[in-house]
Amino acid sequence: MDTETLIDKYQLNDSEAEVLRFMDKNRDSLRDLGIRDVAKASYVSTATIVNMAKKIGYSGYSELVFAYGSRHSTISLPKHFSNEERDEFIRLLSDYRNKRIMILGSGFSQNIANHFSETLNLYGFRATANSHLEFLREQVERDVLIFIISNSGDTFRLAELAKMAKDHHIDLIAFVGEKKSRIGQLATLTISTDTYTPRVLSEYQPNLFFGTTLNQFEILLSEALSAIFD
Repeated sequence: MDTETLIDKYQLNDSEAEVLRFMDKNRDSLRDLGIRDVAKASYVSTATIVNMAKKIGYSGYSELVFAYGSRHSTISLPKHFSNEERDEFIRLLSDYRNKRIMILGSGFSQNIANHFSETLNLYGFRATANSHLEFLREQVERDVLIFIISNSGDTFRLAELAKMAKDHHIDLIAFVGEKKSRIGQLATLTISTDTYTPRVLSEYQPNLFFGTTLNQFEILLSEALSAIFD
């Protein structure tokens, strides 16, 4: 959680911003501070703190304290990526911290693209889930980072865009279900779930790609944010 990003994202006023900055500076002792202690130290009312917490998406002061007091997640999930892939993801997000990020998906993958975009924007990145193809001109090399999300890794239009990015030396992160797919082989960094199989409609088989991709992205982003902001 980056305090200044939250302040900017939710357009907090000076009093609300002062509360968050105080909580940020006192993370280690927040569990011992009551809402009245924080209000007194920040020169605001307890109602201001509760309203601000709800404004930025928490149920109230207690949940906000938990979020600020928990620097490191205790959740343990299968990563499905190597340390080298993690390091490359961190490098790319660091390099494009203040540049444009374009996220492309098709069909169900568009929903994942929207989630990627909204989450990155929350942390101050300049992300869009729309296909502004002018970004793929050769002149934008090093000015834009592309994400492509494709279960098969061979979605025709997305594969064309991946080839265009490769030809113009534009960095591309691919989240795919098959690492050796066309898009996977064209990308700068490929994160694969290794779950893709051609779907047989007569069988009620689970599609693990979308859930696994979300987990991969959230874990990778968490590690990248820690490297960038801490």
